[in-house]
Amino acid sequence: MPLNLIRSRWPLAVVALLAVIAGLVAATLALGGSPDVVVYNGRSHYGDEQAFASFEKETGLDVELRGGTAPELFDRLRQEGDETPADLLVTTDLANLWRAKEAGLLEAVDSETLADRVPVEYRDPDRQWWGLSTRIRTPVVSTERVDDGAVTSYADLGDERFRGRLCLRTSNNEYNQSFVADQIAKRGEAATRRLLESWMANDPEVLGSDVDVLDAIAADRCDVGLVNHYYLARELADDPAFPVAPAWPDQDGAGAHENLSGVGLVRGAEHREAAIRLMEHLVGEEAQREIVANGEMAVNPDVPPADHIADWDQVVTDPIDVASAGEHLEDAVALMQRVGWR
Repeated sequence: MPLNLIRSRWPLAVVALLAVIAGLVAATLALGGSPDVVVYNGRSHYGDEQAFASFEKETGLDVELRGGTAPELFDRLRQEGDETPADLLVTTDLANLWRAKEAGLLEAVDSETLADRVPVEYRDPDRQWWGLSTRIRTPVVSTERVDDGAVTSYADLGDERFRGRLCLRTSNNEYNQSFVADQIAKRGEAATRRLLESWMANDPEVLGSDVDVLDAIAADRCDVGLVNHYYLARELADDPAFPVAPAWPDQDGAGAHENLSGVGLVRGAEHREAAIRLMEHLVGEEAQREIVANGEMAVNPDVPPADHIADWDQVVTDPIDVASAGEHLEDAVALMQRVGWR
């Protein structure tokens, strides 16, 4: 509509007032939609948003969770660079935090609260990432067809008695890749190759998830497998008679491979102070209890496991050597391909 026609129909004061109101409404909407902390959350499929919700309730701050797999979130951060809206990166496997640190995507956090709540073995020596929970990658066995004590090491999965009765998750899974990378870092490529070749000699059924492995054992398609412990913990919470049990490996030696989920402050985070407050909250007792409710173990030593797996807290573990394992990730993938792990 021509300006002179607007003026003829509306007094200038009214037009000006409407313009001011429109501007105020737009500004209010913009402010109301702006989060106080943006989290790239690789744990979004774990259903533990309660740990973030309790932070919002406690502080009055608004947290925006943007989900994705850990590799997806790493790639997104790298592509966005200095323009990323993310304040925190939360992942399910520390190999991904190692990658983010190596790519210069994270920055150090000096916090007495974090240092008090997270033991030194579960945090980056340069303070660029901090553990949130621990997870044990362990052999599991049928309680109906495998005798107690028949599996006491990772090597036992390659015993010929389990030929055609071994189930494994796919080789492109980050948990398996981190396990193999850690084995290479600690025991050498030759020994790790022999271990994997023994598994492949048993003609394993390769499945898409840890849950699929557990279900296959329960359904008598396999007798043994390899999973993260909390998947079994969840099954047992739903059904205490679920016919699969952990076979904790190397309890008289190095212990069971232990990985972490963790959090890092994104370099140049816009909401740095609020983001660090959220990091501190996530390793506090309330949030840690909310996290371990899904079967994981707390990094905070004051928080025990879920009641139904309380005795699993006594398992001897071998924490992942994040830096060394990270450097061997490409070697791990190549080795898995060479031995025929699909």
